[in-house]
Amino acid sequence: MPDHTKTMKRNHWKSCTFVLSTLLLASLSQLQAQDAAYQKIENGIQLKVGEAVVELTAATPTALHLGVSYSGTPAPAASVFLAGSVGREQVNWQPVQQGALVGITTDAGELLVDPAQHQWTLEDANGQTLIPPCDLGHADTGSVVVSVGWDKDTPVTVYGCGNGTRALEQSDVKTRVGNGVAVVPYFWAPKGYGVLALAGDDNKPAFWSATPGQGCINWTFPGTTADLYLMPAANLRAVATAFDQLTGFPPVPPRWAFGYMQSRYGWKDRAYVEDAFHQFLTRNLPLDVLIFDFEWYTKHPDYSVRPEGEADFSDFGWNPLLFPNPTAQIADFNAHGVHFVGIRKPRLGNTALLNMMREKGWGLAGLQQGRGLDARGLNYRDPAVRAWYTPQLGPLLACGIDGWWNDEGEGTYCTYYYWNLAEQDAQERFRPGMRLWTLNRAFEPGLQRLGAAAWTGDIGTSWAQLALTPTHLLNWSLAGMPYGACDLGGFLGTPTPQMFTRWMQVGAFLPVMRAHSDVKVQPHFPWLYGLEAEKDIRLALDLRYRLIPYYYSLAYVAHDTGVPLMRPLVMEFPQDPNVANMSDQWFMGDGLMVAPIITESNQRSVYLPAGDWYDFTSHQRLDGNRTITVTAGLDEIPLYVRAGSILPLGPVIQHTSELPGGPLEVQVYPGRDATFTLMEDDGKTTAYLNGQFRRTTFTWDDAARRLSWKVEGPYAGKDIFKHMKVEVFDPQGVHQAKGSLVSGGSVTVK
Repeated sequence: MPDHTKTMKRNHWKSCTFVLSTLLLASLSQLQAQDAAYQKIENGIQLKVGEAVVELTAATPTALHLGVSYSGTPAPAASVFLAGSVGREQVNWQPVQQGALVGITTDAGELLVDPAQHQWTLEDANGQTLIPPCDLGHADTGSVVVSVGWDKDTPVTVYGCGNGTRALEQSDVKTRVGNGVAVVPYFWAPKGYGVLALAGDDNKPAFWSATPGQGCINWTFPGTTADLYLMPAANLRAVATAFDQLTGFPPVPPRWAFGYMQSRYGWKDRAYVEDAFHQFLTRNLPLDVLIFDFEWYTKHPDYSVRPEGEADFSDFGWNPLLFPNPTAQIADFNAHGVHFVGIRKPRLGNTALLNMMREKGWGLAGLQQGRGLDARGLNYRDPAVRAWYTPQLGPLLACGIDGWWNDEGEGTYCTYYYWNLAEQDAQERFRPGMRLWTLNRAFEPGLQRLGAAAWTGDIGTSWAQLALTPTHLLNWSLAGMPYGACDLGGFLGTPTPQMFTRWMQVGAFLPVMRAHSDVKVQPHFPWLYGLEAEKDIRLALDLRYRLIPYYYSLAYVAHDTGVPLMRPLVMEFPQDPNVANMSDQWFMGDGLMVAPIITESNQRSVYLPAGDWYDFTSHQRLDGNRTITVTAGLDEIPLYVRAGSILPLGPVIQHTSELPGGPLEVQVYPGRDATFTLMEDDGKTTAYLNGQFRRTTFTWDDAARRLSWKVEGPYAGKDIFKHMKVEVFDPQGVHQAKGSLVSGGSVTVK
């Protein structure tokens, strides 16, 4: 199949007039009758290639679908990875048939098959080859293998698979979930395309491997079918949108989820809980969430519970040692702006409930007879299990629980999805109109659309683990999980005051800021690490809370486009080879670059990409395209803002319920024109989905040195900002102005 001739023919076909295209379509039935090369199906075509039946369809406006089946007529996998709209939306497409080549073309690109050679290829909308001709697929023992072509002379390097490696650039990872591990059947190749691979059973996901010099990546699909969703996308921003068009866009979390969360394994009793709660209040340490481990619902952990269970074990109750009056106690938390999140396990401990589970066949098949924890695990994939589980949560939600912490759900690849689905059903039934928020120890594609966050599991306490944490969470951002967290301070040890301070500083620039610790170690409460550490941690918390208007607005960006809050530098500077594998500094949004201290030294190198930059603390303007050495005391965080950025900052507050708490501070970093859209809503209900929000678009005209703003939207709750203070930073100093956010306006700052 001569590539040059093939491309010339296809480009010639693309340049034909509308009349010729019409004639081609009109003669389609005649061509099929003569050649029987393919038949038209909904959104695409189907053809026979050897022993396989192949489908080429338009899945979304930005994705094409290649389906290969060795079990008869194929149908795209009914996967929980995919949003319900995939394949149902009307996408403009046309068939292509020229000689040996058969395929479809859409606005996103062109997918072609050569039946005689058993090969396929992908081009972008401009006719550039993204995936060179490669093996369409062959049946192996119990699986199907489909190759994705790759330049033999170029090492395989992709992004977006999840945290299966210790680097952003990935070359070979196995799809799986584990304790804080989530590797997804997806990647984006710098050539300019993304691939999401679906097998016939989501719990037996596809995986890929590459052999150097082989000229392809081999995807292995357990079963007899293979579905590849192909996304021509020139960069990581574009593929983030295409990926979420396939798997679902994340909802905006409740506003309190952007505040600080204090977690603990080992809450002893009511007095212990209330003392910690009041320590935050009296020490002016901002707090929005208390998260509780086993202790909130049972008097002892279930790790020692045998498969037959215990007659008095509480699965859906309250431990009276901590919560003798849960409704009143949680109401007291709420009165001080603090929310309750409780842990859940994917299994049962009560004997009667376990007997019922086994009688009904609701356990994890093949595992319930063992001696491990999965012997008591529920199969949430079963709709009957979810229908039973949902009402069990009703009385707990009625007491005021605002979120769930789902732990140890790695029994199957998709446990977390179905578990969250049951929790979503409970939310809609018992707290209608309120946003769901859950924290999970792993995830799979699509979980983000249910309102889920994920954390990196039971990590150790060490400088090495701290340094690795941003890499894990950036990989998750690229894998479709925009809300990542870790156990700040590490779960399995007691950090030094210096280490804990640095970890909390990192946490201020993660999508979810949550400290946690094991029952056997000193709690990761800020006041337990000395007055100096407490002071420095308070500064980090205060900065976190000042940034919440910015972070919350970025959540709308993720909701609308799929572009995550936490971004590697390669997403913002794709042409800069210096940042291709950089993960020790990152962006929040596209203007704020974080380069925290993540080693025992107080000094580090910071790379400033091309352009002008500002030191966030000193406001000093810095030239880019160079590496600088920075020394930071324990009260300092190396933080930089790109010229041409607008940052909205709120005042220092104790909890997010105090917003607005004063005027909005709009910081302008000149050097280029800039825009930023501030989003405000009630912070807790789903009314924003029906347009109940306020959108304020700030625009900076650098030449005129004028900041203007436009206010839109009906939301007018008491938590919106009504006044603002403008600060413009440049080498001549800080220039200030004031403005009203009740309506649009402008100010010129000379």
